[in-house]
Amino acid sequence: MRKLLISILLASAAATPALAAPRDFTDRQAARAEQQQARDDARSERASNRSSESSLSRSDRADRPADSRPQANDRPARVDPTERPTQSNLDAARASRDAARAQRVEQRQQIVDQRQQTVEQVRNANDLRQSTQPTPPVLHTRVPVVSDTPREGTQPPPQTVNRPSSAPQWSTNWRNNHRYDWSNYRRHHHSLFHLGFYYDPFGWGYYPYQIGWRLWPSYYGSNYWINDPWQYRLPYAPPGYVWIRYWDDALLVDTWSGQVVDMIPNFFW
Repeated sequence: MRKLLISILLASAAATPALAAPRDFTDRQAARAEQQQARDDARSERASNRSSESSLSRSDRADRPADSRPQANDRPARVDPTERPTQSNLDAARASRDAARAQRVEQRQQIVDQRQQTVEQVRNANDLRQSTQPTPPVLHTRVPVVSDTPREGTQPPPQTVNRPSSAPQWSTNWRNNHRYDWSNYRRHHHSLFHLGFYYDPFGWGYYPYQIGWRLWPSYYGSNYWINDPWQYRLPYAPPGYVWIRYWDDALLVDTWSGQVVDMIPNFFW
C-alpha cells in the first residue's frame, strides 16, 4: 500500500510541470501583445500631435500680415569687391571725414579756451594790481628821500661813475611817430599786455615814479627787462638804457645812474 501511494505521488509531480508550462507560455504571449499595443498607441498619439502642430503652423503663416513676411528685397545686397566706388560715394565719405575732423578741432579749441579761461581766473585772483596799492603820503608832495640803504619811500644816492661822453641822450619825441602808437596797438592785442603777477623785490608796493627819480638796482635787473620793446610798439632803447616793467608801468631807465628818463603809466594791465 505504501509503495502504491509513493508511485501515485511521483506520477502527479511529473505531470504538474507539463501542465504549467503551457499556461506560462500563454501569459508571456499576452504580456507581449499588451506591450506592443501600448507602443502602437503611443506612436499613433505622437503622429497625431505632429500633424496638429503642422496644421497650426501653416495656419499661422497664412494669417501673418504680408508686411511681416520676409521679402527678397529685405535681404542685404551683396557688394562686389571688384566694383569701384562712384564719385558721389567718395565725395560723401570725404565730407563725413571732414565733418568729423572739424568737430574734433572744435572740441580741442573748446578745451584750450576753457584752460585759458581758468588760467586767467587764477592770475586775476593772485595778481596784486597797482590800482589797489595806496600811494604813500611821502610821494604825494616831494621826491623820495635819498638813502644809502634801501628803505620804503627812498631812492639811492647819485652814482659816482660818470657816464661816457659818447653816450646818447634820450628824447621823448618818439611819441609823435605813428609807428609807436602803442595805445592803439594794445586795443587790438589786449592779451599781449597782460603779464600777470608782478614780484616786488622789496615788497613795498607800488610807488608812482616820475622822470628824474632814481630806482634801486633791484628794480631794473634783467628779470624786469622788456627784451623786445617793438613787441609792444615801443622804440628800442639806446645803449646804456633799458625798458623795464615796474608794476603796470613801463619805465625807461638809465643804467649808469638808475634814473628814470621816460615812463608810461598803466602800460600793462
